Amino acid sequence: MSGRSVIKLAITIILAVASMFCIIVVAVCRGYILKVFNEIDTVLDCIMAKEPILYLDKVGENRISKLAHKANRIVDMYVLEELQVKSEKETVQGFISDMSHQMKTPLSSISMYVDLLIEGNLSPTEQVEFLTRIKSGAVNLQWMMNSLIKMSRLEIGAIQLAPISQNIKQTIANSIESILGLASKKNIEIVAENLENKSLYHDKKWTQEAIINVLENAIKYSDIDSKIRVTVEPLPIYTKISITDYGKGIDKNDWHLIFKRFYRGHDTKATEGAGLGLYLANLVMEKQGGYVMVDSVLGEFTTFSLFLQNCKD
Repeated sequence: MSGRSVIKLAITIILAVASMFCIIVVAVCRGYILKVFNEIDTVLDCIMAKEPILYLDKVGENRISKLAHKANRIVDMYVLEELQVKSEKETVQGFISDMSHQMKTPLSSISMYVDLLIEGNLSPTEQVEFLTRIKSGAVNLQWMMNSLIKMSRLEIGAIQLAPISQNIKQTIANSIESILGLASKKNIEIVAENLENKSLYHDKKWTQEAIINVLENAIKYSDIDSKIRVTVEPLPIYTKISITDYGKGIDKNDWHLIFKRFYRGHDTKATEGAGLGLYLANLVMEKQGGYVMVDSVLGEFTTFSLFLQNCKD
């Protein structure tokens, strides 16, 4: 065989081997690409179905494995968001249910008294009495609506408290002055002790709101001709403002419930109220870095302690 023939044969063999190699490479690459696309398709399907990708965790540290881990994080975010939305929806539904329940009684009473007045078979004394009850119901509804507005705006952050270093004595004095008229109706004496010109970190307007709510609660559940004591006790980090009444007291089983929205104890049904005052007071204290605690003995006393941060020297 001549040298030229040998060269042609060698070139033919090389081309055949190269073609075979290219075919094998293309087949392998095609298989790998199909596998990658299938795995990516599986990842996307799991994301759309909001299901975790489990078997891909065994792939290792390749790109698909990293993609699977990121997809799992996305699925976790979706699931968490769904749980949050569900929780918020349940909260709103519960809020609407509670609000409807609280408004049902005064609205029913007002409607009944209006019907009796329209009928006209009443003496002047009865007319005055029913009109007074209608006014009382309307005032309660107005108070409830105002409290609901304050509560919702505080919860969503539409109202931002602005606590600064300022005199707590004046804040407490203004709060007591605001409820003296209410206390006088039951001949209740408000005794303030240890009020000093001490600067505490608080928002004056909203702290007064919190103290007034606690004082009104104390008056509501105090006996006629009784006493309410207000004291101030400095502590290393906080200052404690205690409001003590000597009324019916609160069952210890209710201590962790009384600061919940719309909650009212089982033995308080005969007393007017919506279960918002203590919730608002606690919310206001938390918004400025403070907190509220309760201590009570049935038939003896109830003490609500409001803790505010001391100002740094």
